[in-house]
Order: sequence, then structure tokens, then C-alpha cells
Amino acid sequence: MNKPARLKQNLAALFLVASLGVLSACSSVETQPESRNLDSAQIKQERKETLAMAKTALDKLYATQPDARAVVTGAVGYGVFDITVVNALVVVGSRGPGVIFDNATGKPTYMQAIRAGTGPGLGYQTMYQIFVFKSAAALDQFKIGGKAGGDVGASASAGSAGGTISFNPYIDVYQLTEKGFALQANWGAAAYYVDPDLN
Repeated sequence: MNKPARLKQNLAALFLVASLGVLSACSSVETQPESRNLDSAQIKQERKETLAMAKTALDKLYATQPDARAVVTGAVGYGVFDITVVNALVVVGSRGPGVIFDNATGKPTYMQAIRAGTGPGLGYQTMYQIFVFKSAAALDQFKIGGKAGGDVGASASAGSAGGTISFNPYIDVYQLTEKGFALQANWGAAAYYVDPDLN
């Protein structure tokens, strides 16, 4: 990566960390989401749709940045979230589906990303987050839920330069929109929880 691109990425990461400190104080999503009382057919359908979403997001990532495939498959685990609605709507509690995979077992853990902050939304465009967990502790901590994931939303597309956001030395995040990679932090936080119905 050339120096201007590296500087841009580092500044984005620093801005993200600063934003996280502010947003954690105003988060209003503090507890696990309630069960939606899905029946077996609905659970099966939502699992299928979530896995299909994850495949779509990964295919887009690998097409955009082929080297990411080795990073994802070589990590302890990874997670994929569709945060389109979370970032489009300013309403606290807006939620999007996600799933985390442990690469050692291949077992999926179904998740939800829930809007916790009250800042402005990005506007309705497809947006995915792909988390890469470099340690078992990071993977396990993220699955606990709550504020473990922090906020890695985007306020604007930063184009295709940069690649990952690193707000934790053991977690990297690829964030994709239809315009490419997005690196800037959002004023509306997202919290990540284990889905109470799909697991």
C-alpha cells in the first residue's frame, strides 16, 4: 500500500476509535434482543437467507480484493453482517442479520446488528461488514454480544482504497458498499448480539 493510502487508512482508524468512545456513552441498546417467537419454518428460512447473504457479501469482497480470501479463511473465524437497514434508518433498534463462523468447526452462530446510536443515517444503500477474528478470545468475546463489536458504520464511501479498518489488534473489518470500501466512522453506533431465535 502506498503512503497516502496508508495514511488515509490510519486516520480513518483513529477517527473510528475516537467515535467509539463518544458513542458508547450514548448507546441505548443495552440488553439482548427479545425473541420474535418464530416457528420452525420461519427459523429455517431466516437461516437460509442469512447464509445466502453471507455468501453474497464474501463473493463481493473476493471479487473486489482477491487477497482477502486467504485472510478470511486463514483466520480463527469471521463474521458477515448486512447493515443496510441499520445505517439507512435513524431509528434506534433498526436491525440487520449476521452470522459468525468458527473456522475450526465451520459452525455458524447467527447474530443481529442493532442500531444503538441516534446520529444521522447513511441513506439506503447495500452495506456489508465482514469481521476477521485473529484470535479465539476475540471471536468468543464478540459472540457474547452487547458492545463487543463496537461501531464500524460508515458516514460516506471512501472509495476502494484502504481495505480494512482496524479498531482492535485482533479484529479487522472489511466494509463494503456498492461503491467499494467505506472507511469512515458513523455517528450512529451498532451493537452486535447473538440472535435469540436462530441458534
